[in-house]
Amino acid sequence: MFRSSTPSGSPAPAQGPSKGARLLRVATALALGALAAVLISCSSSGKGLIPVADAGPLQSDFEAVVSAAENGDGSCTSTESALLKTEQDFAALPSSLDSGLRNTLHQGIENLHTRALALCTQPLPQATVTTTTPKTTTSTTTSTPTETETTSTPSTPTPETPEPSGPGGGTPAPGETRVGEAEGSPGAGDGSGGAGAGGAGAGGQEAGK
Repeated sequence: MFRSSTPSGSPAPAQGPSKGARLLRVATALALGALAAVLISCSSSGKGLIPVADAGPLQSDFEAVVSAAENGDGSCTSTESALLKTEQDFAALPSSLDSGLRNTLHQGIENLHTRALALCTQPLPQATVTTTTPKTTTSTTTSTPTETETTSTPSTPTPETPEPSGPGGGTPAPGETRVGEAEGSPGAGDGSGGAGAGGAGAGGQEAGK
């Protein structure tokens, strides 16, 4: 009923794989939108329309196909599984469904099948990684010189002790007379007097002769 393999002629976009992948995503989304519109407008309990109980599962099937195709990243296994489920739910629609409506749904599912199998073969867009180089901050530390105050202690000269200059030792105070000097002066005078008396005796002896 539906093609179950990947189409051999996958469209090769002329403007690069990224552009082609975007176009396939848009086309697949449009196919999904068209099928959803049919389900919304033609789902009812009326004769010849899609029963509400069947419209819900079909809508979920269509969305699962698109999601698997967009995240295929070169693998179509999940997409093919979702398409198989869609075909089974379509085949389970009641025979009372209007033939024209059935044909419209069939064409929409076929279109979704082709777009989804082409989209799942495309690699996912690579995320752009921005590398931020950390800014290196150099901190300059200025050292403040420490002033050391040096206090000089004046040295006290050691007084010199004078050597004794007299018999009693020590240096006499001003106005003080040494004992030896005071005694020596009268002795000298007495000697002189004795000499004088001796001379007078000698003179008397000369006169008696």
